[in-house]
Formats: sequence, C-alpha cells, structure tokens
Amino acid sequence: MKTSHSLFLLSSVLFLAACAPEPKTQAPTPPAPAELSVVVVKDIRSYISTLGTTKAFQSVNVVPQVSGQIVQINFNQGDMVKAGDVLAVIDKTPFQAKVDAAKADLAKATAQAKIDTLELERNKKLVADGYIDKQTFDALVARVEVDNANIESAKAALSLAQINLDWCTIKAPIDGKVGLYKINLGNIVSANMSSITSIEQLDKLYIDFVIPSQRLNEVQEFMKSNGGKVDVNVSFIENDSRDKARMASASIVLNKMRYQTGSAILRGEIDNADFLFWPDQAVKIEVFLGYQKNATLVPEMSVQTGPLGPYVYIANHVEGGVFKLEQVQVETLQHYENSTLRHVTGIDGAEFVATRVSQLRLKGGPFVYKATSIGIPFDANGKLITDPNAIKEFIMSTIPINMRLVQEYRAAMMQQAQAAQAAPQADSKVDSAENKTASSAN
Repeated sequence: MKTSHSLFLLSSVLFLAACAPEPKTQAPTPPAPAELSVVVVKDIRSYISTLGTTKAFQSVNVVPQVSGQIVQINFNQGDMVKAGDVLAVIDKTPFQAKVDAAKADLAKATAQAKIDTLELERNKKLVADGYIDKQTFDALVARVEVDNANIESAKAALSLAQINLDWCTIKAPIDGKVGLYKINLGNIVSANMSSITSIEQLDKLYIDFVIPSQRLNEVQEFMKSNGGKVDVNVSFIENDSRDKARMASASIVLNKMRYQTGSAILRGEIDNADFLFWPDQAVKIEVFLGYQKNATLVPEMSVQTGPLGPYVYIANHVEGGVFKLEQVQVETLQHYENSTLRHVTGIDGAEFVATRVSQLRLKGGPFVYKATSIGIPFDANGKLITDPNAIKEFIMSTIPINMRLVQEYRAAMMQQAQAAQAAPQADSKVDSAENKTASSAN
C-alpha cells in the first residue's frame, strides 16, 4: 500500500510539473475561503451498532376454559387492564345447575353416611354379645367406608362444578393492554380452542438484538467484568426520532447462532412505564463496551473518499489568518453525536479539518482562510469579522502572504519534480556501469 501511495504521489507531482505552465505574471489573489472545524479529542465509549426488536415481557392469549355462550363483554379494544379484571362472562346457567346438583349429591351422600354410621354404632354391642354374626357386622363397616368415599367423591364433583362455574367469568391474568375483540356478544365459544383477546405487558419489555459472531467473545469478556451484563442504548430506528432513546441492560446470550447471517443473539430488559416503545418494534441498538481515551473526532462531512480510501484535509496555521491544507489518509471508525462526528485515526495533533472548500480554488495552492459557509472570514484570532471594511482589509492583508506562500509551494513542487526525474536517470547510469563491468570481466 505504501508503494502504490508513493507512485501515485510521484505521478501527480510529475504531471503537475510537466503540464501546469508557470504564468508569466500572477494576478494577486487571496487564499480560498474554507469552513474549518476544530478536531475534538476526548474519551469516548466504544460500542457495537446493530438492530433489534422489542418483545412483550409477558404476552397472553386469553382462551376460555369452558364452553358456552358469551353473555357479557366487559372491555373495550385497546384498554389497559389489571390482573383480575373481568373481561367477559359465559352463560352460567348450566354450570350453576351442575353446582346445585353436586351440592344435592353431597347432601345425599352425607345423609346416607349418617344413617349407616348410626346403624353401625347400634350393632357394635350386638356383635360383642353374639346376637349378630361377624360377617354381617363387617358388611356394615364396609358400607360406612363406602359412604365416606361417596362423600369425598361428591365433594370433588362439587369442587369441579364450582371451578367450571368460576371459569365462566373470564379474568385478565396479567396487567397490560388488551388487543382486538376475537369474539362477539352471543358467540358460542369452545373450551381451550376459542380466543377472547390477547394481552401484552407494556411497562417492561425484552430487547432482542444481534451482534457479529466474531465479536461475541469480546462482549462476553466485557460482561464478566461488568457484573454479568452489558449496557445498551435503545432508540427509534428512524433518523428524525433518534432522541427517543433509553438505556437498558442485557444479560442473556441465547444458546444458538444464526449461521445464515453469522450473528449471535442477545436479550436485554428495558423499563417502559411511559410506553415509549411497543412490542415487535424495530429499534436501533448500541452495545457499550468500555471507554477509549483521547480519541480523535472530526465532523462526518469532513471525511472524503479517494482512490486510496478515506481522507481529510487538515488545516495548519501558517501566518496571519492563513492556513495550509494537507490531505491525510485516515482510518474511519464509529459515529458519535447522532452521526455528526466520526472517530478517525491518523491525524494525531491536528487542530482543524476542512469541512467545506472549493476544489477549484485549491488548484491555485493549498492555502485558505477560515470562513463561514457564505464566505465571511475569521481573523487571525478566530473572531468573526462582520464589518465590511474590516473584511476588505483582512482579505487584502492575506494577498501578499498567499502570493509568497504559493511561490514557495510551487518552487518546492518543482524541486520534487526535478528530483523525481533525476532518480530514474541515476539508476540508469548505475545499471549501465554495472553492465560494462560485467562485460569487461567476461
């Protein structure tokens, strides 16, 4: 890469030296105006940017547990409900009848057990005196035991009938927001088959998201050092809603990879008491992985792309209010401040970068003065000049500086071109001398 870069620069120098004629008289021109931004150096948080989906913390499909006709619907579509709220009622008449029948059966069994118990008590003395045989007495004992069993069976039947009667009143099992009606008044519903509605818990949500599988070990190592969790920033995926964001934490790594996409799946939890997010919503995720000290941040619009990759123009102060631009290749990393800043490497120590400058004006030389987007200049101390006369005076003061700097720059370019032309000739002479020596030796 370094060799190709050097060849590219060398060919550029030779082309400029050979093709750009030196004007006999150069018109006095000021430097080009350029928007310059301060290079920000600060500690930043490393992160993985990815996408995710919200999931309801609890999601329930409300299904009747008995069959019957719907006689009441006590909720409106989209209502917020509490656990225990009555949602609908199934006709209780047949179930109440079964409860009454079960009560009667229990009473009958109890009465029969009472009669048989009294008879058993009367025969205890008779069997002891030998007036009845032992077999007859054992039959009485067995009859009482059967009566007691019948009582327990009747109680169980009554409990089951009561349960079915209670199930006629369909209640919300969790707090949450109900969905649409899936039944209407008068519909016949079937036990464990028909659906009344659904309820989604909204005040707390799961966040499911993916990360590249090659970074899973990095995330897990960070989680070990951070109490078994990793902090994530959850925000709306739409660019105009990025301010709608909230911090969450993830502590669950799912037990499978998505081999189709080469990604690992993590799950976090987020408090959502104000219902900022909704279940099954696509969201943007930033997984935070510690801090990086003294990172270099530049405006995203200052980063350009050329044949050798991304680059920026750094601006070095030369004299007065004049700066010299230098194109520097950089490595671009992550975005910050809602993608307005970019973390880059390769320009340590730079103070300013150019965010907007005329490439046509730069053909006259890489010298600029700092200005606003409409060309209003800043003085040598960085203060905006607003007085028209002061602006004119500043521009005039930069002309002789620019003329001198351009001359020096062109002279240096010419020297580089001459040196570049001389190098191949010297190499050729050396090769020729070596060939002659080799011939003489032969």
